[in-house]
Amino acid sequence: MVITEAGGKSMSLENLLVGEVWLASGQSNMQWNVAKSSSSELTIESRADGVVPIREFTVRSVTAQLHPIEKATGEWQCGTYGSYSAVAFAFAHKLYHELNVPVGILNGSFSETSIQSWTPRVGFRDGQDDYTKAIYQRILESDPTTPEHQAAWEKFYQELEDGIAENAARVARDEPAIEVTAKRPANLNGNRDASWLFNGRINPLVPYALRGAIWNQGYANMGEGITYYNNLHSLIRGWRIVWGRPELPVYFHQFYTPGGAASPHPTVGGTSEMRLGTLMARDIPHTGMASQIDVGGAIHYYQKAVPGQRLALHALKNQYGKSDIVADGPIFKSYEVKGKQLIVSFDHAEGGLQVATTKPNGLIQPEVIENGEAQVKLFYLAGSDRVWHPASVRIDGDKVILTADGVDQPKGVSYAAGGVSWQPNLYNKALLPMSPFIHYDHQPVLVSNWPELPLKIAGLEQEGSQYGLSHTYRKMPLLSSQFREKAVLQAGVSVTIWGGLGVGSAQGEKPAHEGEIVFRFAPSDPNAAAIVEKTIPVTREMKESQVQLPSMPAGNQAYTKTVAFKVAGEVVHARNITGMVFGDVFYMVAPPGNLAMPAAEKTKEIVRVMRRSSKRDRNPFGSRFNVSGSTTADSRFAEKWNDTDHTVFAGALGHRIAAKTGNPVGIIFMQAGAEAELKEWIAAEDLNSAPSLMADYKDLMVLRPGNEHYDANIRRHIADWKTYWSNDIPRMIDTRSVPEGSGWGRYPGLAGQATSIAGRTYNVMTLCFTPSSLKGIVFIKNSTMQEKAGAAYDEQLEVLKNSWMTRFGGEPFFIVIDAKETESRLAEQIEKGIK
Repeated sequence: MVITEAGGKSMSLENLLVGEVWLASGQSNMQWNVAKSSSSELTIESRADGVVPIREFTVRSVTAQLHPIEKATGEWQCGTYGSYSAVAFAFAHKLYHELNVPVGILNGSFSETSIQSWTPRVGFRDGQDDYTKAIYQRILESDPTTPEHQAAWEKFYQELEDGIAENAARVARDEPAIEVTAKRPANLNGNRDASWLFNGRINPLVPYALRGAIWNQGYANMGEGITYYNNLHSLIRGWRIVWGRPELPVYFHQFYTPGGAASPHPTVGGTSEMRLGTLMARDIPHTGMASQIDVGGAIHYYQKAVPGQRLALHALKNQYGKSDIVADGPIFKSYEVKGKQLIVSFDHAEGGLQVATTKPNGLIQPEVIENGEAQVKLFYLAGSDRVWHPASVRIDGDKVILTADGVDQPKGVSYAAGGVSWQPNLYNKALLPMSPFIHYDHQPVLVSNWPELPLKIAGLEQEGSQYGLSHTYRKMPLLSSQFREKAVLQAGVSVTIWGGLGVGSAQGEKPAHEGEIVFRFAPSDPNAAAIVEKTIPVTREMKESQVQLPSMPAGNQAYTKTVAFKVAGEVVHARNITGMVFGDVFYMVAPPGNLAMPAAEKTKEIVRVMRRSSKRDRNPFGSRFNVSGSTTADSRFAEKWNDTDHTVFAGALGHRIAAKTGNPVGIIFMQAGAEAELKEWIAAEDLNSAPSLMADYKDLMVLRPGNEHYDANIRRHIADWKTYWSNDIPRMIDTRSVPEGSGWGRYPGLAGQATSIAGRTYNVMTLCFTPSSLKGIVFIKNSTMQEKAGAAYDEQLEVLKNSWMTRFGGEPFFIVIDAKETESRLAEQIEKGIK
């Protein structure tokens, strides 16, 4: 092809082919390449003319943008099949072998992306349902030419200004300032939000001539359920509008079975409803669905060849005149009840049904199991009690006859609602799998219409649930780090126990519901009376709850506490902590490296140590309730109290102390994973006590409410947004090119101005233990800290001491010792502090 300008300049493009071009889009399972999948077992015979018959094009310079761009660069791959999309290659491979013409793939796919992100703006525009209208409203709020944008952003700016004013009033009343927040409008929930991937990855391809499109996606939308139906309508409608092809063929996959070993039990929820939404979207003209329900595996399942070939069946049948091809697997049509029998009829089951299974390797072509009805464990029946019972299966041509022990009058039927994977399942004669379904009273079963979740399965005791408030609050940080099993609490003083009320944030979220905390503390003897029983009302403004324990004597008496969060009388999250004792508790931090301490004699006293279990040891933001950042109680990264070996550093020290005092000893031992400067151990709010740290203080205060630096940062943030909408985005819309070369797109952020490392270690390894009733605080320093601080070392150390003494509370003694002196002086210094 030769293109010549009027002035005579010309360009030649060589080695072009004419054939069939298809768009392939989706998330990582469409992006996943041939070399890492079963598609690598497909081969292309070499041709005498040397022409590579399957080629793939991908936009390389841009990934996601807020508005559509046209100026992008990419490349065609010719013959290096290993890096092609595995699903698209399998699709193209089948077309090529059936049609004997070149096939081109336009690959617009990327990992961890939702269906909404690949949908053009105009795809949402004509949606008539409230769900789609809400998405389109957010997109309009991203367009500075619309009244929706003006209204939404003026409200946003005003809410931020109101927050600044409210904080000024709180500070004047000597109340703590709160974070200034406002709900940001527009489709700006990250650069995988609605339309972003289409704008950056696919719009540059429009209006490249193509025959149709294929779609493989789902992981990012698993939790959204039936709305996948609405989203498929918007996606396909949008592609057809931008290409100017009202009848553009689009073929899509029904989601596979994640995890490999699927449960046979019926279920409802996000994934099963997403599959139903996909099935329902077959009502879009000129589309088709290929089920992957008999494909199992990890997030990036290996078996990509057969799913791609199943999509190709639709194209061959509908675009290329292969009318004898069967492209659809059996799909539920209806059922009738005759006595104890429930008889199901299916579409696309001509010639009868059969049992087959796939395997987790190779090309996974299903293998027929003769007379295999007894091996199919995927059917369940339910009666009027709504309890689901496993059903016996008899195939009668294109029908299935079901009975179940315990169901005399069946009202509902389920097939593979929890997935299939490698289990024996049903196919038609074309060896295409039956799509899953679950119906009751002749209606699909959904979360919204089933009275009690999870589903009740005969003989199965449900453990946990993905439904209800217990699921919502499963990661609630109800108790802070040190209040765990076998905790040692400080004897002889009042002890404060606290925890968070949000649904899982280590930073401290507000609870999503009002309710109450029920607290009980008592000796572990089940017959013993409670020492403290308290009910604390919880409002939505609270982030934290506290309970005060009375002064308790040191000793080996074990105590138990139970803490439960109730909403409307229902316990939605609870912790039962046992084995707690009272003794002497020390908070100790240390730099990385081996610390010297000879083994101590093992005492009869209880000695326990809590160490950092997570990899992280510093963070720009405070972790209020734990070190690890994971608020799940049984997380492998959660801090735990352990009886300690008397030969290791903290254990040897603890046994030495216990031998002197005769009391249980608990040591919270936080050792940094990498060298930390002295200022990294100081709370950001206290940095202004040291002249040498004022620059760090001002830098960090931009992210902490209640001061002039924070207010200035909020106003800078507002100004940045106004510039973005008045300059950057209009230029992008006008030029239809990427602003400032950002392949992922960008927009203003609030945290961009803070660069200081001060306080980072304190945020992770100290904050979550304050306030604590302690016997003593031990700060182990090394020469690196002193060298980094230089002449300001003494000043910064004094600030650290004062900061910690205030924030821990009480009157613990404070010891600073060099790491080189731990063996010779640490035990001695602690003994002096105890005395």
